[in-house]
Amino acid sequence: MGTVRRAFFMATLDQYSQIVVSMVLIAVLSRLLDSTDIGVAAIGLSIGTIAFTVREFATSEFLIQREELHATDIRTGTTLVFGLSAIIAVGLVLLSPYIASFYNLASLQTFICLVAISGVIDGLVSPHTALLRREIEFGSLTRINVAGAVANAVTALVAAWQGYGFMSLAIAVIAAAAVRAVLTFQAKPEIWMFRPCLVGSRSIFSFGGYKGASSVLDRVYESLPQLVLGRIMPLSAVGIFNRANLVCGLPDKLMLSAAFSVAFPAFAAEVRAKRAIKESYLRMVSYISVLFWPSSLMLAILADPIVNIVLGNGWLPVVPILRILCCATIFSFANILTYPVLVAFGANRDAFTANFVGRGVSTVIICVASFQGLVALALSQFISLPFQMYVSFHYIRRRVHFEWKELLGVLAKSGVVTVMAIAGPLAIVALNGFHFDLSLGETAVCILLAAAGWMAGLIVFRHPLLDELPAILERLFGRWVRKSTAAAE
Repeated sequence: MGTVRRAFFMATLDQYSQIVVSMVLIAVLSRLLDSTDIGVAAIGLSIGTIAFTVREFATSEFLIQREELHATDIRTGTTLVFGLSAIIAVGLVLLSPYIASFYNLASLQTFICLVAISGVIDGLVSPHTALLRREIEFGSLTRINVAGAVANAVTALVAAWQGYGFMSLAIAVIAAAAVRAVLTFQAKPEIWMFRPCLVGSRSIFSFGGYKGASSVLDRVYESLPQLVLGRIMPLSAVGIFNRANLVCGLPDKLMLSAAFSVAFPAFAAEVRAKRAIKESYLRMVSYISVLFWPSSLMLAILADPIVNIVLGNGWLPVVPILRILCCATIFSFANILTYPVLVAFGANRDAFTANFVGRGVSTVIICVASFQGLVALALSQFISLPFQMYVSFHYIRRRVHFEWKELLGVLAKSGVVTVMAIAGPLAIVALNGFHFDLSLGETAVCILLAAAGWMAGLIVFRHPLLDELPAILERLFGRWVRKSTAAAE
């Protein structure tokens, strides 16, 4: 578990660093670009994301899951991923005039072509990244990802400052991809991987078939609201929903993405060693829920001041949408572990079926809701996310044999800690006449009360995360303390 703890710490540091960079980018860019520019960029990036997700049919994660890895496996994986990336890029370039015509935005064509270039660059190093994850080299991955995020932010801000408008984000993704590629080659300079090879490609496509379909469905589910809104409503509505969704996703990026980065390699290693993972799974669920629930609900409570600080006064229409999304998203905590657990067992079909049922039904729900406006779209998450949560647990229990009462026991502790965390901030809101437009001072008090209530909850109810705090503090401050002690001696 020591290696997994260190990996989780490095992955969390990665996500935390990226979230800081993202917040700076969001804050400044929202003041340089208006909601229409953000809406156009959201459409272009969504189209590129969906298209390049198709290469997951030859997923590099095959290299993580395989018990015995040979050079031919690596070469074949590299050949397929890069080849698919090139084909997808050409397809995007050829289709870009028609997509631009569909949205009646001529400049969208150039945007999509730039996104296509970035996808090819990312395809170059995707297998290298998978090997770093297999080896649980999350220190290297953290440096690579943070540098890419900084390159993306700096490029976007400079380009926007120079008046490139929404095109700034397309230029930025190319810069970020180039930086990630250079640093990945530096961390793993394995040029031999690019020698073309197709030996064993059938196995890779067999492994990636369900993964690719699931990934495409995920990206369609995430991007469809923006793509539909861009067709039936003003582009400013797309920008408002994009900003609300982006701010709402900050706890997700910090907590859940870090868990996902570590979960698949960790669970795969446990399964390869033929060890039971029930305790590890339930413990991971407890960690995620006790971190994610208070964060999401605090974001809902402080939506007014956070939008004012992060986005500026010009984005006040984001507040009600953000508050709804944050309250609904507490039901999404379980979904992040479904894929890594099932695939670690080699149950790709179950992983796909769970995703197809959960996301498929939810896609229909949000698509219908999109035609009713932004508020209806946000409220639809109270139907789709609980449904996805149930589906996730249903399929997980086929492989990880826990009882419902065991799960409820884990979640109950996280629930009471969450209540203690938000009790203080809600009291401040009540004293403010139940108005959520808090001042900076009141916001600071709410944050302090939430932190104190959360820590008290961990201690009073002996939450499992409490056992991890010494290790976390050691990693954060141990080196500094040791240096100070050595200097004193």
